[in-house]
Amino acid sequence: MDGTAQIEDLMTSGEHLGRGCGDAVLAAALREAAGHGCGLRFLTADAGDWPRHWYERRGFRVVGRSHCFERD
Repeated sequence: MDGTAQIEDLMTSGEHLGRGCGDAVLAAALREAAGHGCGLRFLTADAGDWPRHWYERRGFRVVGRSHCFERD
């Protein structure tokens, strides 16, 4: 399993929160990535936002940090 997969933009609409939809989509994405030989599967999450903790409860862990600065 030499491939790499990045999971991006996982969102659940407000009316479906708390029903396991996010868990189902994340599990499907991880299965799909593994099925394509992606041994490394990652995502990015804002350090100060709640989804980071949701991902940690599902087995993800912080392995690095990045910074982005934009000019208006």
